[in-house]
Amino acid sequence: MKKMINLHLSNGEIKKHEIHIKKVIVVGYGGRNIEKIQEHIDELNELGIAPPSSVPMIYPQQIDQLNFSNECHSSKTSSGEAEYVLFHDGTEWLVTLGSDHTDREVEKEDILKSKLICDKPIASDFWKLADLKDDWDHIILRSYVTSNGEKYLYQEDTLEALLEVDILLKKLDDLGEKDLENTVIYSGTVPTKNGFIFGEKFEYEIEHPKLNRKIKHYYSIVN
Repeated sequence: MKKMINLHLSNGEIKKHEIHIKKVIVVGYGGRNIEKIQEHIDELNELGIAPPSSVPMIYPQQIDQLNFSNECHSSKTSSGEAEYVLFHDGTEWLVTLGSDHTDREVEKEDILKSKLICDKPIASDFWKLADLKDDWDHIILRSYVTSNGEKYLYQEDTLEALLEVDILLKKLDDLGEKDLENTVIYSGTVPTKNGFIFGEKFEYEIEHPKLNRKIKHYYSIVN
C-alpha cells in the first residue's frame, strides 16, 4: 500500500510525503508496569479472555485493514483504543496516531480474530520520532467515546504508561520481528477510565505539550 501523508517538521513546516506500507502489526500488553499488565490480564481472564502466551504479544494484521477515513466498519460490541503508531519509511522512524479497534465479544474466544475482523483506523499526520525523544514520557494519549449522543472521556495517560520505543523494538526483535522497515506498528494502549464503552463515535489524539503539537483523528462506527 502506498499512502501520501502529512509530515510535520520541527520548524512548523508540513510537507507531503509518500510512504510504502508492507506490513501491519498490533502490539498487545505493551505497558511499562508489569504489575499493571498482570492486573489487566487478570481482569480480562475474569471476562473469559485467555492470558497471552508472551508479554508483549504480537498480532499480525492485514494491510487492507488500515483505514485513514472517518468511518470504521465494525460491530455493536466493539471499541477503539488510542495508541501511538510507529513507522519506518526506509530512512527514519515516524510517529502517528492509531486505534486498535477490537470486537470485545469475539475477543473472549479469539483475540487475534477480534482484531482481524475490525478496521485499524490511523491518522494521516505524522511526526519525526527524532523530534520527540527528549520529552517522550510527557506525550499524552487521549480518547473520547460518544454513546447515545453523550460524549465521555474514555482514555487519558502519558506515554510513560507504555514501553519506550527502544525497548519495544528490542522486544519485537526478540519475538522474531527482525525487519520492521515499512511496517506499521500499533504500540498498545493506555487504560480506560471506566471500562469498555460501546458507542457510535471515537475521537482520539496524541499531544506533545512542550512542542505545542497535537494530532487528532476521529471515526464513526458503522455496524
